Amino acid sequence: MDLSIVQLVILAVIGMLAALLCKKNQADFSALISIGICLLFMFFMVQALDELVALIQEIAGFMNLEYVGILLKLIGIAYICEFASGLCKDAGYQAISGQIEMAGRVAMMVITMPIMVAIIQTIGQFLS
Repeated sequence: MDLSIVQLVILAVIGMLAALLCKKNQADFSALISIGICLLFMFFMVQALDELVALIQEIAGFMNLEYVGILLKLIGIAYICEFASGLCKDAGYQAISGQIEMAGRVAMMVITMPIMVAIIQTIGQFLS
């Protein structure tokens, strides 16, 4: 199923309005609507990421494959953390949301260490 961004935005607005209408009487159902809309968006974003992965694999022919794997991991971490953080904020758990964002940043730093080491080694070789 291929939806355009306009259709996804319309779906999001309809979901938001439904969640707002349910919030007064059934707050739990409102949260479920919100989570459902977010999961639906995530499903369509993952499908759209297939094109991005194909482009990155094409770029992989020009560079070290290890670095492409790192790039894909970074993209995955960013999307997953943003998604989870948004759900927590929507549910009113800003502290947990902040911790998810911090954990994502730390994970990204750990994953990028091989690239940073390679850059420092390259600079050291140029200076020698």
